[in-house]
Amino acid sequence: MSRITDGPVKDGDSLSAASLNDRFASYTQTDLNAFNHRDAAHDLPQFDTGWLLTHAQTVQIGKPDWKHSSYVTVPGQVIMPALPHPVEDGAGTPTVMSFGAGLTISPGEVFRAYWNLSVFAGPGSNWNAAGSLGFMNFDNGSGGTRAASTWGAVWVTYLQWDVTDATLNNWVEVQGQSDFSTIIGAKYGSVMGSTEATAVVPADLRHADRPSQGTLPNASVQRSQRWRGVSGAWYFVPGATRTVYGLRVVIKGIMHPWNSGGLNYLVHDTAYSLDAFLRYNAGSLSVLKHRVQ
Repeated sequence: MSRITDGPVKDGDSLSAASLNDRFASYTQTDLNAFNHRDAAHDLPQFDTGWLLTHAQTVQIGKPDWKHSSYVTVPGQVIMPALPHPVEDGAGTPTVMSFGAGLTISPGEVFRAYWNLSVFAGPGSNWNAAGSLGFMNFDNGSGGTRAASTWGAVWVTYLQWDVTDATLNNWVEVQGQSDFSTIIGAKYGSVMGSTEATAVVPADLRHADRPSQGTLPNASVQRSQRWRGVSGAWYFVPGATRTVYGLRVVIKGIMHPWNSGGLNYLVHDTAYSLDAFLRYNAGSLSVLKHRVQ
């Protein structure tokens, strides 16, 4: 930064509120230029990439209640193909980010989205029901079996955008993201390679103590997960100019890992979902758009 030099008060100078204020006028800059602003004023490693921020925006999503005395509940989805649940304010109104007349993302720019939500997963009682993917049977060492959770069951939160118009009535999954409705044999879900804008919430926390030499002598127990935070991120680099009118977070579940034909999937576990639920309160959705110089 340039140095400001101002002489001291001299004998005979009159002092008043106005004259004292005038002494600090030199420190008030109404513009930035090559003489009053230097690169040393910045944290240089953060600016060394040549990126310039051209747009930033954030919006609250979900139902605001930090005490969790009231919340929105999403029931487990059992009818396929299932529609996603848009994160809403508790009164049925989806909480979305609007870009008004549209936010243009051009080649040479990077669009970054971040979201978070306060959630509570209730696993219900069907985790070991017939057809559920969320459990495994072990020898109990006495001629019987014990059911234990795989810990693989999750709820998914992911991003949708509207790239049609400002009415925000044409939501589709963002690039690289599936809607988890692909038919995989007798199941519905998504290949893992198409979950670029997905963040998961564990659906249960069940364990059994003291397994011994491949046997499970003790019954598994369900532990309370309590409220937790879920957060996700997604980056988009366009190959051609794209105009985005809105962005939102949606929820589906319960899902479970699945392998078919050598490919890994997340598929709907409809049996496990029967009386499971996910509660949520408020969070945020934020975006940044960068331009590379």
